[in-house]
Amino acid sequence: MNRKICIVILLSLTGILTAENSVCSAADRPYTRFTFGVESSYVLTFLNFSHFNFISSDGDRWNEKALSANVFSNGQIYLNAGVNISPKINLSIYAGYSGVYRNERMLPLSLRATWFSGNDPMKNRWLAFCSCGIAFNDFRNPSRLSAEGKAGAGYRISLNRAVKLDFLLSLQEVYTHPRAYESDAGNYVPAERLRRNDAYLTALSFGLALVF
Repeated sequence: MNRKICIVILLSLTGILTAENSVCSAADRPYTRFTFGVESSYVLTFLNFSHFNFISSDGDRWNEKALSANVFSNGQIYLNAGVNISPKINLSIYAGYSGVYRNERMLPLSLRATWFSGNDPMKNRWLAFCSCGIAFNDFRNPSRLSAEGKAGAGYRISLNRAVKLDFLLSLQEVYTHPRAYESDAGNYVPAERLRRNDAYLTALSFGLALVF
């Protein structure tokens, strides 16, 4: 009996010491394991390719393709949650609200991988990232999803162990479904006459993020 009690006590002490070591390791780690943040960006769309196919109000079929270099400004805001899988790599889920084009908005949901230079998370350092995901754009048909992706770089200022400030620059590509406008009728094409409404938008994004 005494031997069993000694074994139980020894195992209990071993478990306590292991837990204490894990806590100490987490406290001594120069970065937090889980991250949360908010990101706001100014988006400058400079290239747009669109393809519309619809039945006009007069009963004719219209098939329109256009490539334009018109510049449009929009904004976007994201909330994110992720995990630092190492001192140099973070994986996060981003969700938010984004302007896309003229009178077009979407709700994006994406996965982003970020790589940091250097080995000390407590120091200021450069970063590079890429992301891809889906977006809800055609709210009249929620099952029809859009897609978006980004690739960019930036600079991180370390305010303390947990709080970071990021300055970001990226190239953004969006595949979406804008409303088709019928100029002869002076109105948007209703869904029952619309056959295709695709657009590919290329933009530069300038962002500021707070991570904690």
